[in-house]
Amino acid sequence: MDSHYRKQLNRRYFTGLLMTFGLITILAILMFSSGLIAAEISNTKKTNSEQLTDVKTKTIFLVRHAEKESGNDPFLTAEGKIRAQNLSNLLQSVPLDAIYSTDYNRTQDTAKPTASVQSLTITSYNPRKLSDFATAIKANHHQRILIVGHSNTTPELVSLLGGIAEDEIVEATEFNRLYILTIDHQEQQTSSVLLRY
Repeated sequence: MDSHYRKQLNRRYFTGLLMTFGLITILAILMFSSGLIAAEISNTKKTNSEQLTDVKTKTIFLVRHAEKESGNDPFLTAEGKIRAQNLSNLLQSVPLDAIYSTDYNRTQDTAKPTASVQSLTITSYNPRKLSDFATAIKANHHQRILIVGHSNTTPELVSLLGGIAEDEIVEATEFNRLYILTIDHQEQQTSSVLLRY
C-alpha cells in the first residue's frame, strides 16, 4: 500500500469521524431544543404573533455555498457537489421546515440535495437586505431552518440573528463552516455553535 493511498484512506476516515461527530452534536442540540418546546403549533389558523408565541425555540443551520467554479454566476465543482451531498446527509435526520438560499447557482446547488431529500422548496432571499431577512427569520413560525449564503453574508447573518460569527471566512478556501443557532423566544436569548462538515 503506497503512502498516497494510505493518506487518502486516513483522510476519508477522518472526514467520516467529523461528520459523525457533527451529526451527534446536531441531534443533541435538537433533542435539547425539542425538550424546551411546550406544545406543537395547533392546526387551527393563527396570526404570525400567535404562531411565534407557540414556537419556544428555533434552530437555524447556516452554511456558505460549497466549492464553486470560476465565472460570474458559477456552478459547483465536483468537490462542491460532494460537499452539498454531505450537508444533505448530515441534516437528513433533522426535519427542516424551510430552506433559504440566495438566488445564485452556487448557493441554490448547495441547498438542492437537502431540499430534495426533505421535499422542500428553496426560498430565495436578497443578500443585500440581510437585516430585513434576519428580522423575518426571527418572526416566522418555522422551527428548523437551513440558510445557504456566501463568505461575506453568512457570518453577518449569524451576527444579525444573535449568534457569534467567529473570524471571517477565508473566501478562497473555506467552505466547511456549519453554524447552528438556537433562538429561545421565551428566554429571549440565542446560543450558537460552529462546526465543520
